[in-house]
Amino acid sequence: MNSTKDILPIHSDNKSQIPFSHLKHLFLDVLFNPKYTIGADQFLKTSNNSVYLSASITDSSTITLHYEDYEGHHAVFSEEGIKTLRCIAATLSSRNELADCVQMYTEHRKDVVNLVYVRLREKLKVGTVCVFTCSDELSEKTQRWIQVAKICVGTIFGIEKCFYEQIFGDLGSFEDSAANGFVYIIEGTAAELLEFPDSLLARGRLPQRPDILLPLYHELTNLIPHLMAYLDQDVCLAKTICNFATKIMLRLKQQMANVLSVTEKHVLRELSTRPLPGGGIHPLTKYIIHHIDLIYVHRESLTELVARPQGSNDDQDPPEIPGSREMDEGLIFLKRHLTRVIEFFLQNLKFKSNFYGQESLHCLFMMNNVNSVSEKIKSSKELEELIGTHLQMKLREKVELAKTDYFRRSWGEVCTFLKGEGLKSHLNCDFFPGRSTRAVKKKFKTFNHMFEDILQAQEGWIVPDQQLRMKLLECILAKLIPAYNHFLERLSRVHKAKRVSEYIKYSVKDLETKVLDMFQNKY
Repeated sequence: MNSTKDILPIHSDNKSQIPFSHLKHLFLDVLFNPKYTIGADQFLKTSNNSVYLSASITDSSTITLHYEDYEGHHAVFSEEGIKTLRCIAATLSSRNELADCVQMYTEHRKDVVNLVYVRLREKLKVGTVCVFTCSDELSEKTQRWIQVAKICVGTIFGIEKCFYEQIFGDLGSFEDSAANGFVYIIEGTAAELLEFPDSLLARGRLPQRPDILLPLYHELTNLIPHLMAYLDQDVCLAKTICNFATKIMLRLKQQMANVLSVTEKHVLRELSTRPLPGGGIHPLTKYIIHHIDLIYVHRESLTELVARPQGSNDDQDPPEIPGSREMDEGLIFLKRHLTRVIEFFLQNLKFKSNFYGQESLHCLFMMNNVNSVSEKIKSSKELEELIGTHLQMKLREKVELAKTDYFRRSWGEVCTFLKGEGLKSHLNCDFFPGRSTRAVKKKFKTFNHMFEDILQAQEGWIVPDQQLRMKLLECILAKLIPAYNHFLERLSRVHKAKRVSEYIKYSVKDLETKVLDMFQNKY
């Protein structure tokens, strides 16, 4: 590329002699001529109003804004091109002819920004909110809009501000169009960008969708301050955008103030009664786990929304958490909310367990679902601290109680039988060797039936958590195998050992194998 002097051969002693038409022509040549754009292997980054080159700008989301997104619009200037535009702008400013130059620049850059924004929306398939009625699609669409917004505010607007300040910075006064130019470049895209959350918040059922509102609130609390930082609110266009963004945040905060209490009511009042196959994980449990995860991920944003839901019981509030007053209040609020959600979940889970016909399956259902929530909390030390040790201990105790109840209802009678009760003669004396062959056969046959009935009845039952399943099976074996060995030993004393072996259908190894194969069904 030619140097600035080759493009714009003006010297300190003849600036005023160059005609405006020639300067305008040179300015347009740099602005539109593709020879002033950099190659596709390089791309612009901005840092403290300086310019350097790299392959691409990667947003913190999963989308990368490549040079090709600007290519075709001649949108990226070389450093030499910026120097040339600055030289022309400075010359025109000294002659009070800057306004037309600014207008040409801003009109062109506005089109560039709009075209890049449209290209991003097409790439991520972000249309209007009203097109989607499916909740899952709306959630995915909101996530895609967040990616577009982060790229626009975090990258594109930053690039344009850097260009603008390097070309027009310190030229003209507030009254001049130079002071309004950058706002004009981005205002159309910024306003259109904000239309998505504006229309989203107009949907009446959104307060019931924390999975949409929480990520949206988290991102907007970061994006909108960054957007406002680009805008001089003394400029009319900028003030309009800022007012629009402020109204959106106020509406979002109003809905966010209700979303957690609505969630609590949903957990308590979800009254589905259809038993799940095998006592597996209920959709309500999955909802609770997802909600806990949302609260944890967005806990910093939520601490700003300190509010006391109606009907809260101060006497049962958890103890305060150390820290600044605002942080204390926010964390206490979230802790109260999670406590209520989990308490309501346990109440509802107990209600649902009553619709499982077999008491053993009732216990297995409770064990599986409470354990799922407990394991989710254990997955993060910070989450355990937010929930509190008291509530976490309560969940673990309920898992252990359900496990104990399951064993008692399923295997208690078998283990009692194996201990030897009933192995008495009609004279209430222990059997003697060589006698009571019929009774020995009957005892083995009875045990075999009891054992097989349990396996058959529980054939379709599941324990999805592998660690919990192994603990449960180990608990069964720890009591069943010693009792069975005792059973074999006593019957061997009653009858000749060689003949006793004729009646044994299951060896100790067989019992272990059968038990270890339980609860592995998948639905």
